[in-house]
Order: sequence, then C-alpha cells, then structure tokens
Amino acid sequence: MNTAGLIYQESQILPENLRTEVLDFIGYLESRYAVESENIDTQKKIAELEGAFAPYRKSFAEFSFNRDEANER
Repeated sequence: MNTAGLIYQESQILPENLRTEVLDFIGYLESRYAVESENIDTQKKIAELEGAFAPYRKSFAEFSFNRDEANER
C-alpha cells in the first residue's frame, strides 16, 4: 500500500474533529514546502527581486581595498 493509502486508512479511525486537524496539517505542509510551478515567468520574478533590493544597491566603483589598512584595524 502506498503512503496516500496508509494516510487514508489511518484517517478512517479518527473522529471527525481530528480528521479536520489532519487536513489543516496537510494544508500547512503544502504551503510550507510548495514547489513553484515551471509556469512562473522568471523574468517577472527577477524584476520583482531587483525592485525589492534596489534601495540597498550601492556603487563600489570608487572603493579601493587596502589589505594593510584593514589588518591594522
């Protein structure tokens, strides 16, 4: 018997209120471990992330790293 069948079989001996809890737990697992479908537009997701991190973007063009200075600190 597969796992889904075992879950069904075990749920049959539970009272209705506990079956409801099992369903709630399954919903929790689905939301926590949901795998995004392949239909999601990757470019849209990238644009959303770039927008979210835009306030934190800094230019390091003028930055120079001096190892000796850093080691003196």
